[in-house]
Amino acid sequence: MANFEEQDYRVFELFEKQWALVAAGDPTRFNCCTLSWGGMGTLWSRPVVTVYLHPSRYTREFLMENDTFTVSFFPESCRKALGILGSRSGRDGDKVAESGLTPVPLGESVGFREAELSFLCRKLYQHPFSKEDLVPAVQEYYQANPKVYPPDEDGQWQPHWVFVGEVLQVLDRR
Repeated sequence: MANFEEQDYRVFELFEKQWALVAAGDPTRFNCCTLSWGGMGTLWSRPVVTVYLHPSRYTREFLMENDTFTVSFFPESCRKALGILGSRSGRDGDKVAESGLTPVPLGESVGFREAELSFLCRKLYQHPFSKEDLVPAVQEYYQANPKVYPPDEDGQWQPHWVFVGEVLQVLDRR
Protein backbone atom coordinates (compact mmCIF):
# COMPACT_ATOMS: atom_id res chain seq x y z
CA MET A 1 0.00 0.00 0.00
CA ALA A 2 1.39 3.41 -0.99
CA ASN A 3 1.96 6.20 1.49
CA PHE A 4 -1.18 8.37 1.62
CA GLU A 5 0.94 11.48 1.06
CA GLU A 6 1.91 10.12 -2.38
CA GLN A 7 -1.69 9.67 -3.57
CA ASP A 8 -3.62 12.07 -5.80
CA TYR A 9 -6.95 12.79 -4.10
CA ARG A 10 -8.13 15.54 -6.53
CA VAL A 11 -8.60 17.86 -3.57
CA PHE A 12 -10.24 20.67 -5.49
CA GLU A 13 -12.85 18.32 -6.91
CA LEU A 14 -13.57 16.60 -3.60
CA PHE A 15 -14.99 19.59 -1.75
CA GLU A 16 -16.49 21.26 -4.79
CA LYS A 17 -18.16 18.33 -6.53
CA GLN A 18 -18.78 15.77 -3.79
CA TRP A 19 -20.45 16.37 -0.49
CA ALA A 20 -18.27 15.71 2.48
CA LEU A 21 -19.29 14.56 5.91
CA VAL A 22 -17.38 15.65 8.98
CA ALA A 23 -17.80 13.59 12.15
CA ALA A 24 -16.40 13.83 15.66
CA GLY A 25 -16.82 11.80 18.79
CA ASP A 26 -16.67 8.03 19.14
CA PRO A 27 -19.08 5.36 17.91
CA THR A 28 -21.07 5.54 21.18
CA ARG A 29 -21.52 9.34 21.11
CA PHE A 30 -20.84 11.39 18.00
CA ASN A 31 -22.37 13.81 15.57
CA CYS A 32 -21.79 14.59 11.93
CA CYS A 33 -22.89 17.06 9.28
CA THR A 34 -22.36 17.69 5.63
CA LEU A 35 -19.98 20.38 4.52
CA SER A 36 -18.77 21.88 1.31
CA TRP A 37 -16.27 24.31 2.76
CA GLY A 38 -12.92 22.63 3.17
CA GLY A 39 -9.44 22.22 1.90
CA MET A 40 -6.36 20.06 2.02
CA GLY A 41 -2.72 20.91 1.94
CA THR A 42 0.37 21.30 4.06
CA LEU A 43 0.61 23.40 7.22
CA TRP A 44 3.33 23.32 9.86
CA SER A 45 5.09 20.69 7.70
CA ARG A 46 2.15 18.31 8.11
CA PRO A 47 -0.54 17.05 5.72
CA VAL A 48 -3.79 18.69 6.85
CA VAL A 49 -7.50 18.87 6.20
CA THR A 50 -9.24 22.15 7.03
CA VAL A 51 -13.00 22.37 7.56
CA TYR A 52 -15.30 25.25 8.39
CA LEU A 53 -18.44 24.92 10.52
CA HIS A 54 -21.02 27.51 11.47
CA PRO A 55 -21.35 27.91 15.25
CA SER A 56 -25.02 26.90 15.07
CA ARG A 57 -24.02 23.39 13.93
CA TYR A 58 -24.22 20.78 16.71
CA THR A 59 -21.25 18.99 15.14
CA ARG A 60 -19.05 22.00 15.94
CA GLU A 61 -19.46 21.22 19.64
CA PHE A 62 -18.18 17.68 19.03
CA LEU A 63 -15.18 18.96 17.06
CA MET A 64 -14.37 21.34 19.91
CA GLU A 65 -14.61 18.56 22.52
CA ASN A 66 -12.61 15.88 20.71
CA ASP A 67 -8.99 15.54 19.62
CA THR A 68 -9.80 13.68 16.39
CA PHE A 69 -12.35 13.98 13.62
CA THR A 70 -13.02 12.44 10.23
CA VAL A 71 -13.83 13.91 6.84
CA SER A 72 -15.44 11.42 4.46
CA PHE A 73 -16.53 11.54 0.83
CA PHE A 74 -19.33 9.42 -0.62
CA PRO A 75 -20.57 8.10 -3.95
CA GLU A 76 -23.52 9.78 -5.66
CA SER A 77 -25.76 6.94 -4.43
CA CYS A 78 -25.48 8.40 -0.89
CA ARG A 79 -26.66 11.89 -1.88
CA LYS A 80 -30.11 11.48 -0.24
CA ALA A 81 -28.55 10.24 3.02
CA LEU A 82 -26.15 13.18 3.06
CA GLY A 83 -29.08 15.52 2.46
CA ILE A 84 -30.71 14.20 5.62
CA LEU A 85 -27.48 14.62 7.61
CA GLY A 86 -27.08 18.18 6.35
CA SER A 87 -30.62 19.34 6.98
CA ARG A 88 -31.41 17.84 10.39
CA SER A 89 -29.80 18.37 13.76
CA GLY A 90 -28.42 15.60 15.91
CA ARG A 91 -29.81 17.55 18.87
CA ASP A 92 -33.32 16.57 17.81
CA GLY A 93 -32.98 12.85 17.14
CA ASP A 94 -30.99 10.08 15.52
CA LYS A 95 -30.44 11.54 12.08
CA VAL A 96 -27.74 8.95 11.28
CA ALA A 97 -30.25 6.11 11.70
CA GLU A 98 -32.70 8.06 9.54
CA SER A 99 -30.02 8.49 6.86
CA GLY A 100 -29.33 4.76 6.63
CA LEU A 101 -25.55 5.22 6.75
CA THR A 102 -23.52 2.83 8.90
CA PRO A 103 -21.14 4.36 11.47
CA VAL A 104 -17.90 2.45 12.05
CA PRO A 105 -14.92 3.10 14.32
CA LEU A 106 -12.07 4.91 12.60
CA GLY A 107 -9.13 5.46 14.92
CA GLU A 108 -10.46 7.24 18.00
CA SER A 109 -13.30 8.73 15.97
CA VAL A 110 -16.08 7.51 13.70
CA GLY A 111 -16.35 7.00 9.97
CA PHE A 112 -18.96 5.42 7.71
CA ARG A 113 -18.95 2.08 5.90
CA GLU A 114 -20.44 3.64 2.75
CA ALA A 115 -17.70 6.29 2.38
CA GLU A 116 -15.37 5.95 -0.58
CA LEU A 117 -12.65 8.07 0.97
CA SER A 118 -12.14 8.99 4.64
CA PHE A 119 -9.49 11.08 6.34
CA LEU A 120 -8.82 10.56 10.05
CA CYS A 121 -7.44 13.79 11.48
CA ARG A 122 -5.93 14.93 14.78
CA LYS A 123 -7.08 18.45 15.56
CA LEU A 124 -4.26 20.99 15.50
CA TYR A 125 -6.22 24.25 15.57
CA GLN A 126 -9.70 25.64 16.16
CA HIS A 127 -10.92 29.22 16.17
CA PRO A 128 -13.75 31.36 14.82
CA PHE A 129 -13.08 33.75 11.97
CA SER A 130 -12.71 37.30 13.22
CA LYS A 131 -15.66 39.36 11.94
CA GLU A 132 -13.54 42.47 11.72
CA ASP A 133 -10.92 40.77 9.55
CA LEU A 134 -13.40 39.55 6.93
CA VAL A 135 -13.67 41.75 3.85
CA PRO A 136 -16.94 43.71 3.57
CA ALA A 137 -18.29 41.44 0.80
CA VAL A 138 -18.00 38.39 3.09
CA GLN A 139 -19.60 40.26 6.00
CA GLU A 140 -22.47 41.17 3.69
CA TYR A 141 -22.74 37.52 2.62
CA TYR A 142 -23.42 36.45 6.21
CA GLN A 143 -25.86 39.29 6.85
CA ALA A 144 -27.79 38.54 3.64
CA ASN A 145 -28.26 34.84 4.51
CA PRO A 146 -29.71 34.65 8.05
CA LYS A 147 -31.76 31.52 7.25
CA VAL A 148 -28.61 29.68 6.19
CA TYR A 149 -26.35 31.20 8.85
CA PRO A 150 -28.56 31.94 11.87
CA PRO A 151 -27.63 34.89 14.07
CA ASP A 152 -26.72 34.48 17.74
CA GLU A 153 -29.08 35.17 20.66
CA ASP A 154 -28.38 38.91 20.31
CA GLY A 155 -29.38 38.86 16.64
CA GLN A 156 -25.80 39.29 15.43
CA TRP A 157 -24.38 37.32 12.51
CA GLN A 158 -21.71 34.79 13.35
CA PRO A 159 -18.75 33.72 11.23
CA HIS A 160 -17.70 30.10 10.76
CA TRP A 161 -15.19 28.27 12.91
CA VAL A 162 -11.99 26.90 11.36
CA PHE A 163 -10.76 23.42 12.30
CA VAL A 164 -7.39 22.22 11.04
CA GLY A 165 -6.52 18.56 11.46
CA GLU A 166 -3.36 16.65 10.70
CA VAL A 167 -4.09 13.64 8.51
CA LEU A 168 -3.24 10.50 10.48
CA GLN A 169 -4.81 7.88 8.25
CA VAL A 170 -6.63 7.62 4.93
CA LEU A 171 -9.13 4.91 4.12
CA ASP A 172 -9.51 4.77 0.32
CA ARG A 173 -12.19 2.39 -1.04
CA ARG A 174 -12.41 3.90 -4.53
